[in-house]
Amino acid sequence: MKQRNEYSIEEHAKFDFLDAQARFELQLFKDRERWIKESSMSAYFQSTRIKAAFARQIILWEHRELGQTVKMIANDLEIPRETISRIVTECHAAGYIYRNLDPDYQRYWLPSEKLVHDMAKYAEYIATTWLNSGFYESSSIYPELIKYREMKRKA
Repeated sequence: MKQRNEYSIEEHAKFDFLDAQARFELQLFKDRERWIKESSMSAYFQSTRIKAAFARQIILWEHRELGQTVKMIANDLEIPRETISRIVTECHAAGYIYRNLDPDYQRYWLPSEKLVHDMAKYAEYIATTWLNSGFYESSSIYPELIKYREMKRKA
């Protein structure tokens, strides 16, 4: 294995980014574990990757007016409709989502205000944690190098 001073600038940048990403994701893991203990909604949506993806899919801005059908969600997530149907049933029973009240869109599901609010708080947490951690400053050169490499490749 190379000594640290034997790496190129790009290799240093890559490993700085890797380290920052690992530390950030470890912090996310710890915080998620705490939230699971504090909130039944967090516990539900963090219990599987599919449920976490469902929460993100159901709150998408582009669908917030009418909602989404089970088929739409299943297609977008590339998950069997039966699985999404079960999640919809569970989320509806728990009050995390509700049916569109418009008679023409009764098969469409909308997120509850609490789900939207909590997901917005989570987005703010992600941005704030990333910026305040110092990870961003110590690791931003690697994505910039990738952008530069792509730009040069296209030229």
